[in-house]
Amino acid sequence: MYNNLKDKTILYIEDDEVVLKNISKLLGNYFAGIHTACDGEQGYKQFVNKDVDLLIVDIELPKINGIELIKKIRKLDDNIPIVVISAYTKTDYLLESVELKLDKYIVKPFTSKKLHKLLQKLDESFLGGNSFKLIEDIQIDKEFSTMKVGGETFTLTNKELEFLETLSLKGNVTYDDIDILWVDHPPSPDAIRSFIKSLRKKLPKDLLKNRQSLGYFIEK
Repeated sequence: MYNNLKDKTILYIEDDEVVLKNISKLLGNYFAGIHTACDGEQGYKQFVNKDVDLLIVDIELPKINGIELIKKIRKLDDNIPIVVISAYTKTDYLLESVELKLDKYIVKPFTSKKLHKLLQKLDESFLGGNSFKLIEDIQIDKEFSTMKVGGETFTLTNKELEFLETLSLKGNVTYDDIDILWVDHPPSPDAIRSFIKSLRKKLPKDLLKNRQSLGYFIEK
């Protein structure tokens, strides 16, 4: 689940220590690393000094409020994904958030349901980049349709690329997913076997598994 977040590091800035502790514990299950801060000044220092892929920022922060903090961060990095959490739904906050190129605006309370919706959106947005990791040693470049396995690079067909994207996003590829790869007509069993056999030659031996109930998946 949320495979595209597993190699990412997050900075979470929240002044409520109980909320910060609880949400950080949940986030730690899905990200490679998590840094925290309880005020805007500390959050800015963390951002400057740490290697961060994503920020979650509360609006109402002491010392430097969330909006001003994001303005400072945007001067350094115009592209890093930023999620804002706030108890406010006032129009002026929302409009200013749009101007700051935020990825999502979440209204408190930050519930488990909202958290998982956010994780799904972030997972999809990281997948939407030009490259993604299937597992630690397999990097896939969508722009050039190539897959780097260790020190070796393979060219991928369009169907292979779509298959691996689905595998990365969902954790498995069902037979219905495979049918969609063939635009004009459903594939025959022989066509599927030939496709999987060709793809497996480009992947490490025994990496891609098959089970009737799941389809194709990677054994973790």
